[in-house]
Amino acid sequence: MKRNFLYQTILFLFGILLLNACTSVHKLGRVPPQSAIAIPDSLYPAASLTIATHNDWTKKNYPQRIKVFRKEPLQMHDIVLLGNSITQLGHDWGARLHNPAVKNRGIAGDVTDGVLARLGEICYVQPTAVFIEIGINDLFNSSLTPERTAKNIVAIINNIHSKNPGTKIFFQTIFPTSHDSLVQRITQTNKLVLAACKPNKWFSIIDTHALFADKNDLMIKEYSKDGVHPNEKGYEIWVKCLQKYFDTSGIL
Repeated sequence: MKRNFLYQTILFLFGILLLNACTSVHKLGRVPPQSAIAIPDSLYPAASLTIATHNDWTKKNYPQRIKVFRKEPLQMHDIVLLGNSITQLGHDWGARLHNPAVKNRGIAGDVTDGVLARLGEICYVQPTAVFIEIGINDLFNSSLTPERTAKNIVAIINNIHSKNPGTKIFFQTIFPTSHDSLVQRITQTNKLVLAACKPNKWFSIIDTHALFADKNDLMIKEYSKDGVHPNEKGYEIWVKCLQKYFDTSGIL
């Protein structure tokens, strides 16, 4: 009888430990290690695809970056950081956020049209969460209006949600720059997106613009290496901001 009691006690304690472990995994948005999955090649942009709103440099860089994504595919239920060079130059976001499920899907020079063309891989893996950072390269192009840029960002958000209703989507407001000529264009674009997309159980707004803006609505010099991209101090500020979304119960 004593043996049975001891055996049942061990089983009970093991069950409690297992339950706590599963709860921690869900809370932090971490997924158990998985074997590589086969993502249909058709879900990636074709090598011959040309995004009309890319500049000449990005037209060469975009397909090269897509090649990297094919070789290093996302896994089911990953957490995706989706954006341009501001995201790409953060490099290993999994290490920065202490979570191996976090993957970098930034492409230097990319615009909203480019992101719309490469959502196939992302939607296929049913991501736990997607953090969107895009739009500044559109606004550097004077022929692309804030209205058009905002409309595309909203389309990105809606596209991901329509295919993956359970995915948490975070829109990170467009970062400030050191260019006075972009202040109004950035502000207007951010306002249009925020007006179209209200926070709810699956959508949240992270005001990264305010995080990096000085009193003149320009990039804080101490946080940037060139007036557009964060320096290491800037990335540390950004990571600290993002970390709370991983640490807060019920967010991921």
